[in-house]
Amino acid sequence: MTASDGVATDRSEGGPTIAQGAGLALALLGLINLFNYMDRVLFSVLLEPIKAELGFSDARMGLLGGFAFALFYAVFGLAMGRLADRTNRVRVIAVSLALWSLATAACGLARSFIGLFAARMTVGVGEAGCVPSAHSLIGDLFPPERRAWAVSVFTGIGSLGSMIGLVVAAALVAEHGWRMVFFYFGLPGLALALVIPLVLREPPRGRFDRGGATRPPALKPALADLLGSAAVIHLLIAIPFYYVTVGLATWIPAFFQRVHGVGIADFGRSGGLALGLGVLIGTFAGGWLANRLIRRARSWEFRLPALAGLVSAPLFAATFLVGDTGLAYGLLFLAFLVSGLGMGPSMSCMQVVAGPHVRATAIAFMVFATSIISYGGAPALVGLISDLALAHGLAADGGASLRLALIVTLLPPLISGLFFQAALNRRRRIDPEL
Repeated sequence: MTASDGVATDRSEGGPTIAQGAGLALALLGLINLFNYMDRVLFSVLLEPIKAELGFSDARMGLLGGFAFALFYAVFGLAMGRLADRTNRVRVIAVSLALWSLATAACGLARSFIGLFAARMTVGVGEAGCVPSAHSLIGDLFPPERRAWAVSVFTGIGSLGSMIGLVVAAALVAEHGWRMVFFYFGLPGLALALVIPLVLREPPRGRFDRGGATRPPALKPALADLLGSAAVIHLLIAIPFYYVTVGLATWIPAFFQRVHGVGIADFGRSGGLALGLGVLIGTFAGGWLANRLIRRARSWEFRLPALAGLVSAPLFAATFLVGDTGLAYGLLFLAFLVSGLGMGPSMSCMQVVAGPHVRATAIAFMVFATSIISYGGAPALVGLISDLALAHGLAADGGASLRLALIVTLLPPLISGLFFQAALNRRRRIDPEL
């Protein structure tokens, strides 16, 4: 295989010749990520009906929407990343998909906080195996100059899953109830999990890297290699700070229901499309833009997400402040479009600073950080601030308290660019071409 054609024709690790090509492999990985995002976003759409039936507070709903998923997603992501560096990544993905699909369906059976927490926890455990393994595969399917584009495509197809989850779940919940929606979305993933090992093959590791991949080091040297890098540490702050807006999306359907008085189905048709299309168009456009800019200067892999975070945060604030519902939907679309521009490049930055022998482990650390800060901490913090604001008279009602909480938590994406620039400066000491 040549580095320029991007087609996987090498012999896999213990498997047959890879004939489907890098493009088809990327499409399959994207389809898996579509299920990943689709199952993950369901809770945000169903938050208000679950809260009404089970009588939970905003703080409890924030824990279920955030930490119940994210804490275990983070912890098991580290183990899954290590596993992906040492074993067959395709098998890791297939087993993970089967587990989170079953757990998503199990959410529909929950009758208590503990039961729903356990189901959400298991969704997090299963989904932890997707991103580290997939990013590592992408690193061996595409040469360095095309990785930001490939990661953007992978992320963009996942974003399509978010839109499907928002729109379709919102349409189904009114007629079928929130419990059945979890079944409808969870069970099809099992069929895909059975198909993936039959059509996706393991490419050789490190074939686009100088000298190829070495044998994965023991855990302690691997951790020392990663955590001893200042560039890696800066990215472990920059990326989750940037992705805080994704965590805030857990509360956006509830925000429009409380502040603008729209129904779930109405939000799905308008707000869900605005959010989903914004992320989808932004992510694909960001991949295309990064691909062109990186040809001029490789530093754009770091600079593009820095700029996107700086511009998107004020757009999100405006979304939460305007009184007109239609204008709020338009701003929501623009905010997620701009945020989406940096999603692919922000994550591919980690592949720039981590070698092939620890790449999945590095991505797992990134998943850990984004899980704790973005997917777990941000939704939980919003719920806590909302409850406190209401209890201490800082807001007149649940809508006003939620608006205040959402705006307060926009500070991290606003300053994420400082850490992307710091990571770039550190990496330049090793690679002056950046």
